[in-house]
Amino acid sequence: MATLYVAGQYPGAGSTAVVTALATAWKQTGQRIAVIKPAALSLNADSAFYAKVFDSTDEAPWVLTDHEPGALIARAAKQVNALTAEHDLVIIEGLPLFDADGNAVEASPTLAELLGSQVLGVVPYHRGLNGADATVWHDTYASLLSGVVINRRTQFGQHDASARLGPEFEAAGVSVHGILREERRLLAPTVAQVAALIDGTFYAGASGQHELIERFLIGGLITEWGGNYFGRYASQAVIVRGGRMDIQMSALNFPMTCLFLTGCEKPPQYVHQRATDLDVPLVTSNHDTPSVAALLEQLGPQVTVDHPDKISLVAKMITDAVDLLAVGKSVGLYSN
Repeated sequence: MATLYVAGQYPGAGSTAVVTALATAWKQTGQRIAVIKPAALSLNADSAFYAKVFDSTDEAPWVLTDHEPGALIARAAKQVNALTAEHDLVIIEGLPLFDADGNAVEASPTLAELLGSQVLGVVPYHRGLNGADATVWHDTYASLLSGVVINRRTQFGQHDASARLGPEFEAAGVSVHGILREERRLLAPTVAQVAALIDGTFYAGASGQHELIERFLIGGLITEWGGNYFGRYASQAVIVRGGRMDIQMSALNFPMTCLFLTGCEKPPQYVHQRATDLDVPLVTSNHDTPSVAALLEQLGPQVTVDHPDKISLVAKMITDAVDLLAVGKSVGLYSN
């Protein structure tokens, strides 16, 4: 049976995005792909997401600390075996190499070995990454390691990642199957997620609640033409104090994803009418602007790859930047 075990370097390394990208890209070529997440270090919604988007079990992952390793492995093997008969490949989002405190997760290589899976590592890029990190991957997963994907390569790290880091990993015996760039849109929340976070109420444009917000702009007193201030970026949300109808109306003259009014229960009538005519999401919140800005710092855990635009984007990114043929051959997905 063909199985691929995807392990992040640590929680939040991007393994869910990579699993999603691989599964989507291979499904687009006609491969029958199933995705599961049998175990996790903490509860999350990844299994429900995989069940919704891919052929998968909707059973929640077992939290590692709550179960004996033997029982966990037996359950995972049962889930994988149930899927292999009708699929060309089962992709397993595995346990990470390290936990959030930097401690080795010993159950990760054990689970991969007992499932008989080839391993693909997901390694977030940073300037300090080097061959020593590659050695840890090599020593931990040994012959099971197909290679790694370097994830979230920063805009100015392109030369370093390809000219220095790639060769260092290869010299340590670890294949680098690709380098994925950092992408702002993958970190974008939806309008609905932000509205829920700030206890917001929709007054217009509820049909746009699933649109992604890439930037937030606070509308205040400015000394330049509104177009220079509000019209600079696409996919942005504007946050304005509820009492500043002049700034709100100015902002509505330019494309935006959402207008958030702070410190108020209802929007001004003219603003409400204008947003309704434009079908722009208009959300009010009783929190003042500084409080809303502070709440936005808590968005991180709510932002996932579970969005059609993000799924399409990661699939294109991995198709463009990762050697899918090499990864597929390492797990027996291709006969030649």
